[in-house]
Amino acid sequence: MAIQELTPRDLGGIVSETFRIYGRNFLWLVAIVAIVLVIPYILVSVLVVLLVVPAIMAEGYLPVPPTPAYIWAIIGIGAILVIVVLVLYIVAYALMEGALIHAVSQQSLGQPIGIGRAYRSAWKRAGSLIGAMALATLAILGMAITIIGIPAAIYFGVTWSFIWQAALLEGYGPRAALSRSAALVKNNWWRVLGIVFVLSIIGAGISGILRTIPVAGAIIGAILSTPVAIIGSTLLCSDLRLKKEGYTLEQMAQEVGGETNF
Repeated sequence: MAIQELTPRDLGGIVSETFRIYGRNFLWLVAIVAIVLVIPYILVSVLVVLLVVPAIMAEGYLPVPPTPAYIWAIIGIGAILVIVVLVLYIVAYALMEGALIHAVSQQSLGQPIGIGRAYRSAWKRAGSLIGAMALATLAILGMAITIIGIPAAIYFGVTWSFIWQAALLEGYGPRAALSRSAALVKNNWWRVLGIVFVLSIIGAGISGILRTIPVAGAIIGAILSTPVAIIGSTLLCSDLRLKKEGYTLEQMAQEVGGETNF
């Protein structure tokens, strides 16, 4: 059977397709996100128990006043935990982005989502995903902390909206992924900003409502809201490629190693 072509989408089309994919694959998408968000929390909790508690107990629980050795031990352990958390976050978030992008592409091809398959695809491109995220994050933070560089940070934040899609689907390296995203956004910056902003507001609304749940509200909100932005940005990326380059489902199938069901 001939492969069906992709069709252009406006804001309404991207939002409606985002929730169609989200609704039909809710459990699978939530599971992809939960794996990444829950495991680091567990690991950090374990590290706190293994590192902080012994340090406190070694000083007789709470020395009053704290000894210099106790203070430096806590500072050192705190620094280790911060580094561990940052590394875990960067690696885990990049892999989650890649897995969700693969899952969305599989749905666009009419194929079922496979969690293991999605994460295997992300793992193969882990270096590029993590590298692109690290480069973009460091650059944007570097601009933002100067205060006067905030407008530039916003500009490049939008310009680099599709670095993960470029790294995972098209096989670009970290620096090339930033350039590829910039090429896709060129002449479409305001449109991308508007759609990303709407998706962010929707995600923030979902997260904000769920944050009212005691104890676990924040993590539940993050798990349920995260897929919205990534599904929407992946659909928007495909739409830009379609309009600029005539992107087809056949090309998408080649990129994710899948087949179409059309």
